[in-house]
Order: sequence, then C-alpha cells, then structure tokens
Amino acid sequence: MNSNILLKASKLNTRIFYKDSVVNAVCDLDLELREKEILAIIGESGCGKTMSMLSLTNLLPQSAKITEGQILFNGKDIEMDNEDQLRKIRGAQISYVFQDATASLNPLFSVGEQIREMFITHEKIPSAESKNKVLEVLESVNLKPAEKYYSYYPHQLSGGMNQRAMIAMAIASKPKLLIADEPTSSLDRITEMQILNLLRDLNKKMNLSIIFITHNISIIENFADRIVIMYAGRIIEKGDAKEILRNPKHPYTKALLKCLPKKENKDKFLNTIEGNVADLSDLPDGCKFNPRCPYVMDVCLKEEPEFKKVSEGHFTKCYLE
Repeated sequence: MNSNILLKASKLNTRIFYKDSVVNAVCDLDLELREKEILAIIGESGCGKTMSMLSLTNLLPQSAKITEGQILFNGKDIEMDNEDQLRKIRGAQISYVFQDATASLNPLFSVGEQIREMFITHEKIPSAESKNKVLEVLESVNLKPAEKYYSYYPHQLSGGMNQRAMIAMAIASKPKLLIADEPTSSLDRITEMQILNLLRDLNKKMNLSIIFITHNISIIENFADRIVIMYAGRIIEKGDAKEILRNPKHPYTKALLKCLPKKENKDKFLNTIEGNVADLSDLPDGCKFNPRCPYVMDVCLKEEPEFKKVSEGHFTKCYLE
C-alpha cells in the first residue's frame, strides 16, 4: 500500500455551543489517510463520525467550531478561518457524498445539469464543452446510456441511481479525497454492494482516497484497507481492517462484531449492546464506554486510557490490553 500521507489531523477538537452549555463533539482526533487508501470510520449513530469528517473542511453547522488542532492536506496546512482556501479545497480536492442522495440533489434541475455545474465551477470548462464531460462521468458510474440519464430528474431515479449521480457529481472535479457519509444505509443489500463495488473501482482507476463512514461493520471486510472505531467523539481503536476484524481488542469493537447476524444463529435473536450511546453532554469520568462495558474495572471509572500498540499499525484505548 502507498505510504504517502494525503491527510493528517492532529489533536482536532470540535465543540458545539448551545445556549447554556458546550459539548465537545470531537475530542483529540488523530487521523491519517494515505494516498489511494480506503479508510472506514465506524460507530453507532451519535459517536462523532460525521462531525469529525465535516470538521476536516470546516463544513460545520453554525453552532459548532473547531477550537484546537491542525489539519494537513497534501502536505499543506488547512487554515480553518481562511474561507478562500477552503472554497478551493471543497468540491475540487475534497468531495463529499451524503447519506440521502435524493434529498441532496436539487429536484428542479436534471441530474446532468447539476453535474455540469461542477465542471463549470471547479474545472472552468466552457459551457459548450461541459456536457460531453458530464456524459463521460455518468458512464464512469454506470449510468448508461448517459444521454438518457443526463435529462432525468432526481424523482425519476431509484435511490441507488441517485446515489450514483451524487458520486458522479463528487468525482467530476477529479478530487484527491472522497468522503462518503453512510452512502448505502437506505439501500437494499444488492444495490449496497453495487455502490461499494463502484467506489472500490473508482479508488483503483482514479487513485482516489476514500473515507467511508458507516455504522454497519459487516460491509467493510472486503472493502476498506483500514478501520477507525469511534465512540463519544473519540477514536478508540484503529488499524488494518482485516487485523481488527480478526482480532478486535476494544470491548466496543467486540460488541459491534457480536451484533452481526450469523448463519448458525438464524433462529436466535440478534445480540445488542446494552445501554445507550454516550450522551456527549453528560459523559462519565474515565473510559467513556465504561457504563456499557462488561469488563469494566476500577481504573476505567477514573482515568481515560491512552492508545496502546497491539501490533504493527493496530492501536486501541483499553486498560485490558
């Protein structure tokens, strides 16, 4: 695998400011993404996955603010208060694909016209030439015949086709990094696998780095190169995908894997993780998973663990290791 680092976040903290309180939604995030790599960010809803990735280009809601940390992209510092720099990066070098493609697309314009706008805005391609570029990118995401899909409106397409259209829009400017936020969560299993295969294909053909956010750990075994597990706005385990799936170390990672359906247990109820996802406004002392952890010890209630090395490239935050 290419060892060149495309993106590096160091000690990144993002806080949400409410009227009477402040919530630390992203806490001391240390993240690396290599060129041509697929990195999966995994955790339950509310664990800080989306907020962390929106922080990378400061696409945060008004109430949220990055308070600490540094982000390097392609070797250069991203200045979070430099809106001119951020505009040049967003869409052109770092693109996003969001969960609900149908809601993200403008219902008043055809799919082709919306993608065409990306070429005109970011690539500065003359309007007369841009349609051919759109047809090429529609072909690349298997919306064929492209001429037909160019004129379709979002309501005329299925959820999977709209997701392909969103991916086409995201890759139109040939970005270095694509951040896909739960892009398959509303799709059936067959369409889900088609989208995953499409993203893997684009990763290889375009040398495209991908950050793939999901709560579904079952879909990334043959998709992601590395995995990051998040809980309560923190990374608690990270490493090679196959290594973590074979040898999970953090109790939360183990619990997520136990929740997966298995053929031998088809007549039994699925396992669940006891308790509720951590409330960021009322976090416990010590390890933030301790109220739900079956292995909790006294030290877990007092001090938050630091990362420990399990094996080459595999790290976890747990006192059991």
